[in-house]
This record gives sequence, C-alpha cells and structure tokens, in this order.
Amino acid sequence: MDRPNVTRRGFLRYGVGALGLTALLAACSGQAPAAPTQASGQGAAAAPTAAAAAPTKAAAAPTTAAASGSAAPAATSAPAASTGVEIKVSTRGGTDGQIMIKTAETFGKQTGIKVTHVSYGPEPDYWTKVEALYATKQLADVVWASTGNLLNFANRGFMLDLDPIIKSDNYDMSDYIQNALQSLSLKGKLYAMPWGTHPGNGGLVYNVKMLNDAGFTKITDDPSSILDWTYDTLMEAAQKTTKRTGDRVDVYGYLPGNDYLSLTNVLGAYGADFLNEDGTKLTMDTPEFMKGMQWVYDAYVTNKVSPAPGANGDQLFDSQKLAMELSGYWGQFQPGIKDDAFKWNDSLQPVGPTGKRGTHLTINGQCISALTQHQKEAWEFVKFLMSPEQNIQIVLSGGGRPAARKSVLNSPELMQKMKAHKVWVQDIEAAEPWRQPANFRWPEFNTTIQQAFASCWVGKQTLEQAMPNAKSLLQAVVDKPAAS
Repeated sequence: MDRPNVTRRGFLRYGVGALGLTALLAACSGQAPAAPTQASGQGAAAAPTAAAAAPTKAAAAPTTAAASGSAAPAATSAPAASTGVEIKVSTRGGTDGQIMIKTAETFGKQTGIKVTHVSYGPEPDYWTKVEALYATKQLADVVWASTGNLLNFANRGFMLDLDPIIKSDNYDMSDYIQNALQSLSLKGKLYAMPWGTHPGNGGLVYNVKMLNDAGFTKITDDPSSILDWTYDTLMEAAQKTTKRTGDRVDVYGYLPGNDYLSLTNVLGAYGADFLNEDGTKLTMDTPEFMKGMQWVYDAYVTNKVSPAPGANGDQLFDSQKLAMELSGYWGQFQPGIKDDAFKWNDSLQPVGPTGKRGTHLTINGQCISALTQHQKEAWEFVKFLMSPEQNIQIVLSGGGRPAARKSVLNSPELMQKMKAHKVWVQDIEAAEPWRQPANFRWPEFNTTIQQAFASCWVGKQTLEQAMPNAKSLLQAVVDKPAAS
C-alpha cells in the first residue's frame, strides 16, 4: 500500500538510496557496511549473524489475537525443510526487489534452500499481476502484500492461513505487536507476518534553523523537542516560516498530504475518520471530521503556506524552500541534504484536540501463497525475513520500516543509529489497527478520496461544496460487493 518506489521520492523513501543499498548489500554478504553520511542519520551497521536464520521458538503453541477463536484445521505435520528445493518470492521490484535478491542469496547460503525473486511491478499494477498469476497457478510461494489489498486476497483464498503453520512449528509470537497481527487478520485468522510497519503518513520532517528563526527557539534536531506541538502550533509555525516577495512564495511553511494515509492522521487527531471501525459505514457527518479537513484546507488555500498538491516536497525541503512536510518513518532517510550544518529531523505529526495522534497501522506483510507446493520452505524463508537481526539491518540500510515486534522496535542499535526511531516506536505501539472498507476495496476508496476533494485543495470548491458529492462517491464504493 506504500506509494510505488519508482519516483525519486519513492526510491529513497520506500526503498533505499545508493548509499543505503550499498550498506545493505554488504550486510547481506556478511561484510560490515560503510558508515552512511551524517545527513542520512545512520551509523555503521553490523553484519547480520547466522541467528537471523533461526527465530526464537517457544515450547508451547503461540497465543495470538489472530489465532484466538480461530477454527482453522490442524496443520499438516510437515517434514523438515529440504535443501535443494527452489521457491519464489515476489515484490514490487525496484529497490524492494534488489533488497530481496540479496536477502534470498544469504538465506540460500545458510539453508540450502534456493529462493528466486520475481518482480510484479509497482502498485497498483502489482495487485493486478498477483490476481492474474493466482488465476493461472503461477503465483510465487512467498508474496509481499500490504494491508492495502492483503485482506482482499485473503478473503478470496489466495493466501494461506498462517495460524496452523505457526502452531505446528511452535513458533513464538509473544514478541509481536497485537494490533499489527489484528491488522493482518481476517475472521480471526492471520494471513501475513508484519515485516514492515508504520502508522500511516504520520511524520513531520522539519528544518531546525527555519523554526528557530521564526521564534520556535526550543526546537532542536532531537525529534522529542517537537512532540508537544498541537495542530494550532503547526499552523502558526507554517505561517511564520512561509516567506514571500510580493505574490511570489520564496519558502513554504508546510506541505500536507491529501490521500487516505495522510488525511486520516489529521482526522484521527481531531477524533474523526472516514469509516467506522468495521468499515461498514461512512462517518464523515461530524463536526470533528469537518474541523480536521478544514485544517488541511487552510494549509493549502486559506493561509497559503503550502505548495500545490503533488509538489515534490523532498526536493523543496532539501533545497531549503520548504520548512516542514508531512512524512513517515521513511523521512529519516532524507536523501538530498549535502550541507552538514543543515539541522533537521523527522518527528511525529502533532496531537489534536483529542489529546492523541490519529494513527492507524499500515503494514507491509509477508504471505504464503495458497498455491505453494513448498509450504515448509516458504515458512522458513518468512521466518528469516522476520528475524530481528535480518530486519534491523534492512531498516538501518534504509530499506524499509521495522517489523512489528518488540525486539526490533526496542532495538538499542536502531535507537542509537536512526535519527528518529525513538519517537516512531511510540507511535507504532500506540497506533490502532488498520481500517478499511468492509468489502476490501481500499485502493478504490483511496483513489476516490483524492479525486473527490481535489478541487478543494486548489481553492476551486469549499469543503462544504465538495462534501455531498464526496460522500456519494465514497458511499458507492462502500456499497459495492467484495471482489470475488
């Protein structure tokens, strides 16, 4: 569900830059990677150990939110994974694919199981390819799937229920975040492991000097220094850091977002959302919903502190033409900053009138295809992907968000070497489970939001004028049957 990693923003935010990839390749080959530059916010990463191939197991069967109440049949007692077996793993390609190729090579050397990477292209084409390959019985054994379309495929039988496999293997799930497991579960059954986790687009990348010069003197490059901000504070800071010469804007104060993952962070802070908890009903007819949307409207139109929707925020921020921008966990890997004196960081969006940040988990999961003939080998590879040693090295190299397990989130290495990991752990642990339409049509719902309110963000319509049509269009998506 992340944006495709093919643009500059996607390549560097959702994949890895050249430096991060070099570090990852070294880590996967067993060599210590070179230390990144200061601007990347990373220190040198240690090479992964052989323990990455063997996640901790408990003697007792795991207890998980996904497994409890599940009526899944008993798992077949599979033999030990066989060397010489070949399985396939799919990704969106790009840097995701390059990472997976090297990870698969490391796994193969340690286990004797050959893993071949296949790219199904960026989203949204990725989802179409998965569907087509399942129909022709050619789908990879291990499949990358985010919360944006995972449950649609689970509902249609594309992916295996992992609970019987976990139980048969006595795999310890106590280290995992329960809301993440719930986000990847359908009808009490777990369909993916939470390989990369983030609370939507809930980040705030900020320029320290610009804020200091605007009177916010307590702000430093410690991301905790900005955590007490409210949305009123953010708007004030955006207005004070916006610089104009006549009608020309020389520096913008803040760039928000206008997709589902961005708007829900603001709306949630105001106590609102697009949908109720089970995704069966729109919840847009509330004063809180309008207040949250009005804040975004004011940034774009009323106060004119933002460039036009679709502007390259990374480029503007790197060139110091933008003081702050909406971001996410990936904002720590801001790529284009070459001035070591440029102090900045990636913290969290403000708290709202509710006293909380409006966050829902969004997760990149690793699934096992229902078509696989090599279930045991596929599961061994998924466990390898989820091992803390493996996952931590990928995060340090800029290759993704952290797995939703305590040993990764609370890793001293990530706390020390990442620019803002310490504040992001708070948000990930506090985030609510993923929310989407009950008919699993999240991609369509997200696109409809962007289209329905597009005229608002450029000042052609007020929110009040746009709301009736927006609700009608979104209700039409919610009312559709689930894909079959």
